[in-house]
Amino acid sequence: MNLEISYSKKANKFLERNLKEITEEEIDTLVISAIKKIFRIQKSNIDLKKLKGKLKGYFRIKKGDIRIIFSLKKDKVLKALIHDIDFRGNIY
Repeated sequence: MNLEISYSKKANKFLERNLKEITEEEIDTLVISAIKKIFRIQKSNIDLKKLKGKLKGYFRIKKGDIRIIFSLKKDKVLKALIHDIDFRGNIY
């Protein structure tokens, strides 16, 4: 499976401000694990939730106090777009 991970401007801003909290490599690893769990390729204990309401079609990964919101798009290459990364109280 070919995977392309991209970040929105808002997600990149969070990463620039909070490098001590979480790195881009850690986020990439979490997203890859989440995708494997979604497609039932591999079991993992990642805290993943499919969102509802106005965020229908998005997924949320929870790691400590940090939340990662992303969506998937299937073309020839599976694309994961990270829309937002923020702390628990500020994300939704």
